[in-house]
Amino acid sequence: MDPSKPTLVIVGTGWAGWTLSQELGKISAPYNKTHNLIILSPHRTMALTPLLASAACSIFDLRLAEEPVRRLSLSPSVQKYQVEVKSIDTKAKTIKCTPAIGSNGDARRPTFRGVDAHDFEVSYDILVLAPGSETNTFGTPGVLEHCYTMKSVKDARKLRERMLDCFELASLPICSEKQKRDLLHFAIVGGGPTGVELAAEIDELIHGHLSHLYHSLKDYVSISVYDIAPKLLGPFDEELSAYAMEKFNRRNVNTRMGRHIESFQQGSMKIKEDGEVGFGICIWATGNKASQLVEDLDVRKSEGGMKRILTDKHLRVLQTPNKQQKENDEKSDPIPGVYALGDAADIMGSELPTTAEVAVQKAKWLAKHLQETSEMSISTEDVSERSNAFHYEQKPLVAYIGRHDGVVEGKGDWTGAGAWLAWRSGNLEWTRSWRRRTMIWVSWALNYLDGREIARR
Repeated sequence: MDPSKPTLVIVGTGWAGWTLSQELGKISAPYNKTHNLIILSPHRTMALTPLLASAACSIFDLRLAEEPVRRLSLSPSVQKYQVEVKSIDTKAKTIKCTPAIGSNGDARRPTFRGVDAHDFEVSYDILVLAPGSETNTFGTPGVLEHCYTMKSVKDARKLRERMLDCFELASLPICSEKQKRDLLHFAIVGGGPTGVELAAEIDELIHGHLSHLYHSLKDYVSISVYDIAPKLLGPFDEELSAYAMEKFNRRNVNTRMGRHIESFQQGSMKIKEDGEVGFGICIWATGNKASQLVEDLDVRKSEGGMKRILTDKHLRVLQTPNKQQKENDEKSDPIPGVYALGDAADIMGSELPTTAEVAVQKAKWLAKHLQETSEMSISTEDVSERSNAFHYEQKPLVAYIGRHDGVVEGKGDWTGAGAWLAWRSGNLEWTRSWRRRTMIWVSWALNYLDGREIARR
């Protein structure tokens, strides 16, 4: 790191932080020549979240659903620390970090002989906050202990192993009829795109592949999607939602809408409308909440729902408003040199969803914005006033509903095989690595010829 250069620190390596790091960290990038870049993240890899359901169901190798973060530090002006950010002092421009080695995301103090892995501080000149979000259990007892989530490759690996364990246990002569049905009941809580695609992938895996290996168990298998909402795919048009529900019901994928889940225990959940329901696997795919870091920050945040850092139209973090500003809902002044994007942030007066597409578009805009700042040798505040504001471009919404079928909303709603192909091609776009794209293509071809690796013919 060159002490004569200003330092930009990026907190987080989700879609927003990882994309921004890639854009700014290129050896050929002008920003790389004028600034030091420090990346702070507890993760060694960045999960390509839209690919996790496919990877969990063995469409391709799990390693293809993640990108190594360390490769971003190949440039001499880029450094990456595997740490958990505990607090930020925007006045002193310092960040307190604690090592997260040996956990790949689970922050705990590592123990290595002769090394005191104590907290330390990192100073910055420009700060970009992209810490992401955490799973919101909505206070439902037992979620974290008895449900699976789908946020990382580690989660996808656990889900794959658990599915096989359920089939193996159910195939033993020690299981009763009821135990088999409970073990082979795969429940998904959340009827949004993530939950629907998980249900579709599991249905396709079981009925297209695993049923040939466990042919005596196929009549015991059931898949259910639970949601408090009245329909699947809330962001989609009513007709597309109805189409997805009809297709699921034809395949005996149960759509349990308007359900209030009260608690979880080992192998069962209590539902207000249905009583106690057994399961072998339950995946929690609904709701996010702010991280503790965002909760503790003294900045302006959104009211109601998930608390998010509020920024102006140039993605600059807004100061905590005084009492008069809050009552009049006036915009606060931005904090000099501090930006925020990704799930943890939102633009004041222009609420956007917490999706990968929004995070990527913001990151690319901010990278270009910071490059302009560097090239023009003027302050970020001056360039913000001169440059165009961020504008989100809504792309068509795509969801896979299984068995070569899908739904697309935008530029003319459509369904069927064409929508499935659009979803498949979209999967390739999420990774920038030509190597991963090639290996995904090869995996698709081998699956077609000889079945998935998890259940080869």
